[in-house]
Amino acid sequence: MTAKSKFFLKVSVSIVLIGSLIYQVDFSRLISAAFNPSLPLLASVVGIVILQFFVGACRWFLLISGTGVPLSPWQTFRILLAGMFFNQALPGSLSSDTVRIWLVSRHGLPLARAASTVLLDRTAGLVSILTLLVVTSVTIAKVAPDPNLSTVAILVVGGALLLLVMALSSADWIADVIEDHRYGRHFAAMLRDSRVLWRAGSRSAVVIGLSYLLHVISAFGLWVVFQSISVDVDFLMVLGALPLVILGTLLPISVGGWGVREGLMVGIFAMTGMPFEQALAASILWGLSVIVAASLGGLLWVLSRPVAERSASRMETPGVR
Repeated sequence: MTAKSKFFLKVSVSIVLIGSLIYQVDFSRLISAAFNPSLPLLASVVGIVILQFFVGACRWFLLISGTGVPLSPWQTFRILLAGMFFNQALPGSLSSDTVRIWLVSRHGLPLARAASTVLLDRTAGLVSILTLLVVTSVTIAKVAPDPNLSTVAILVVGGALLLLVMALSSADWIADVIEDHRYGRHFAAMLRDSRVLWRAGSRSAVVIGLSYLLHVISAFGLWVVFQSISVDVDFLMVLGALPLVILGTLLPISVGGWGVREGLMVGIFAMTGMPFEQALAASILWGLSVIVAASLGGLLWVLSRPVAERSASRMETPGVR
């Protein structure tokens, strides 16, 4: 299947999912909720998303510097903004990770090493998501029709987290086994870099702490979206539901997670008694806020590009310090 065919397939999935949700709701109530939010609160959500980008850049910088990659905090922040922009501007064509890997490699790093830094960043996020899914299980169990769902979910999440911890703790041993293989040396380097997540003392603690902070900020942003359309929802419920929504949007079956995110939001919050229209409106407004924040980040990346390039050229000129 060609890249264009995959893209149109993802677009079709997003349209079908969102269309099926719209078909099940009162369209006039959905329009009323989505088109009459508190604009100051919605603007603050855009600011909250940009704050997420900044915290995410801090986490990525700690991982990058821990593996010896020569990138400054500002360069790291700019590259992350570029990745988020292209992820929203060209969904299905260039992912955020692809752009980040390419831009990091332009600073003289081999592609494999550049990919390693992004993979580590993703792994840090995955660890925090898996542990927060335990909170999700407990939270949803309070409103789910079947109380056994909580036990099953905790067992599944706990097993996945245990496997991930075992893989990280055995990274050096696995790297020793595969590094002599023709195609294994790049993966071995990635595995050895993963020690910054596991055995880097305070750096590891700060990285994981920032991962949790990212989820708290994201949950707060979504909670503010609900407030902007005058929907009263418990913050802990939002915090508990968010990891499941994030995991769903990571599935490469739709454009930017559109449709999947809306379906999960409606399904989860409907169990609390929230009308479909309000949950769907909140999800749409949240997605649009991310697009606006990513666009502003892309604008900053473009406007700051000449300055960054001049600085790089001065550093590369012999005799310049």
